[in-house]
Amino acid sequence: MAKSRSYQSNLLEALKDPNEAVEYLNAALEDGEPEVFLLALRDVVDSYGGMGKLAASTSLNRENLYRMLSTKGNPEFFSLSTVLDAIGFRLAVEPKAAAVQKTKDRVSKLVLHANMAQVKEDAAKYALAADSESRAKSPISLRTTDDKEVGTLEFDFNKGALILQVTGDVPVKRVQEAEIQTRDGKIHSGEVSVGGKNQLVLLRKTRVFPKDVSQIILTIAG
Repeated sequence: MAKSRSYQSNLLEALKDPNEAVEYLNAALEDGEPEVFLLALRDVVDSYGGMGKLAASTSLNRENLYRMLSTKGNPEFFSLSTVLDAIGFRLAVEPKAAAVQKTKDRVSKLVLHANMAQVKEDAAKYALAADSESRAKSPISLRTTDDKEVGTLEFDFNKGALILQVTGDVPVKRVQEAEIQTRDGKIHSGEVSVGGKNQLVLLRKTRVFPKDVSQIILTIAG
């Protein structure tokens, strides 16, 4: 899906922070697809000043850089190292265990509360019997402890999943786990997956509906 202009400009601004750029590139590497990493590297290059600035500071010409950092790119080791060095990074390897430990050391928690005033009792949404399987429960608002709305919570019968549609300040790709506390005191927890654009799948194969949720704690990689 094409990135909107506002999303792209915000992304490039964020990538000016070297730590953000490292996380962005590492996430692209972990995806396992070369073109994903190359396009991510192109975003970082754009935040650095673009292909023109990069070409001027390296021995690589601009046209070759555009070809290299594309979905069909296949850069040589020298070229890739040259690009990374020019924008302030280097290639490195580390044991898997070290990477996992670093991630654990940097995790943070985000506590969200359900705003029950936002529950919509729409009869069409709560249809019973066979038709209910094609419906989703009405969404409710989720807010942080300082009362900032970050998204809406809904249950999708088609997917059999409790879903958070993110509308606020939540780093979707860095959310790892969710702990969901229901109003009857039960706790459900598990790994979180990205289900679509700005969409997090918090829980599968368990019928926990939005109106039953009192609190959600998200574990976020640093």
